[in-house]
Amino acid sequence: MVAAAAGSAEAGGPRDVAPERPSNTRPDLGPPPPGVQPVDQPGSGLGLIASVVVAALVLVLAVFAGGDPRPDRLPLAQTTTTLFWIVAAVTIAGAGAAAQYAERTAARAAAAMGRARSTTALSTAWIAPVVATAAAILLVATYHNAAMMVVGPLLAFLGNAGALLARDLLDDASESGQRTAAVVHALVILVVAFLALSAIFLNKMSTTATVLLVAVVGGLLTLETLERGEAPRTTRLLYAVLAAVVMGQAAAAVNWWQTFGWPGGAVLFVCFYLASGVLLARSQRSTVRARDLVEFGAVSLVAFLILAVVA
Repeated sequence: MVAAAAGSAEAGGPRDVAPERPSNTRPDLGPPPPGVQPVDQPGSGLGLIASVVVAALVLVLAVFAGGDPRPDRLPLAQTTTTLFWIVAAVTIAGAGAAAQYAERTAARAAAAMGRARSTTALSTAWIAPVVATAAAILLVATYHNAAMMVVGPLLAFLGNAGALLARDLLDDASESGQRTAAVVHALVILVVAFLALSAIFLNKMSTTATVLLVAVVGGLLTLETLERGEAPRTTRLLYAVLAAVVMGQAAAAVNWWQTFGWPGGAVLFVCFYLASGVLLARSQRSTVRARDLVEFGAVSLVAFLILAVVA
């Protein structure tokens, strides 16, 4: 029996010894811990593609505007034709449509991850890209030189991509991400406002045309700014109309000012900064704090004094 047991052990080998575990095998950690997981934003990729296409179209317009200037009181009409403005209108409309489509795609992705956006949100993703594209085209038509073949497309790309990137960052669930998104969003809107308002003032149009264009730009960008607030839709729309009226009145006054070039656009920009900033602070809190009034009022006053001296 001992011999049989020994033979069996030799034939089958020892059964009570477990196989050795490879030393490089990682232990099973189980499912991931709960919490916010990173998610790809499809809107970012679509927005980047749209920004490149818009910049390419602005480059084409810059080439078209590089001809010999004709005698005309408005700089933007000296080298442009009807075909130029038709292509410009299509480019501006395309920038807005692409931005809104990218925004909807990003919103669906955020909702799928459990981060649905507020039901009071307005469809304002098109505003900053449209105004940025229009500003780039106006500057291209106004200066119609070789430098604008680089500057114009670059402004269009940064305006479109920056605006959509900021809105994608607003989907970040972390507090630090929200702060970063708010800063980027504010900077993009302020830069776009300065370029658009300056492009309008550079041409010294009639008072009616200047007032209308400045009011539209100021009202739309204020509505985009108020997306960071908590006010209801009707309140935001009312504030945007109020900002448009204020900007129109400022444009009527500045248009009579005996100055040309960028200082006039800078004055309009300061008016926009003051109006949109106070309205945003009011939409974020029940009352406007003294700190907000000091911040916007003091900065605007200093800017006005500097512009009055240098203009």
